[in-house]
Amino acid sequence: MYQKYSKKVTIIGDGVEFFRTSHISLIKGASATNIKLGKNVRIYGHLSACADGTIEIGEYSQIGPGSQIRCVNKIIIGDLFVMSTNCVITDNNNHPVNPIDRRIMTLTPSGSFERSWINSDNAPIIIGRNVWVGENARICKGVTIGDGAVIAANAVVTKDVPANSVAAGNPARIVKTQIDQLPRYFKEK
Repeated sequence: MYQKYSKKVTIIGDGVEFFRTSHISLIKGASATNIKLGKNVRIYGHLSACADGTIEIGEYSQIGPGSQIRCVNKIIIGDLFVMSTNCVITDNNNHPVNPIDRRIMTLTPSGSFERSWINSDNAPIIIGRNVWVGENARICKGVTIGDGAVIAANAVVTKDVPANSVAAGNPARIVKTQIDQLPRYFKEK
């Protein structure tokens, strides 16, 4: 379904699915090689790569409806990643912080160089395997999230999150650790 988006990404393996709510944006010279999707990835949200920015999403991952991944630098996401609805992962500020630069940006037409994410602070984001991101969460530039972590609903992640921990709040802080030691509900398959 909605396989027209498959021409805008590089698919590694089979089973990748796009849906009615999917959208892919390639901005300022980005191409299909800027976005790489592992096998059995499901995209309900919006992926945007700008210039040389690269997005890599591991196998069996899902980007939920209304969620956005915006990249001008690098965003690498491990296998078994789940991003709920209306979340944002952005490796850049989306605009300059200096008020003079923002004024210049605002006064230029849409699509101009001054309005590009290239002109904002940016830093890579690395997300490990089996990470869960709750509704309305935001992951900001320069963050590394360890394997097995949970980002709570509405969290704003501005600092690294260790493996097997829960980050919650705005700004997010670690509220639980060693979640891999909690009681289990399912038998291993």
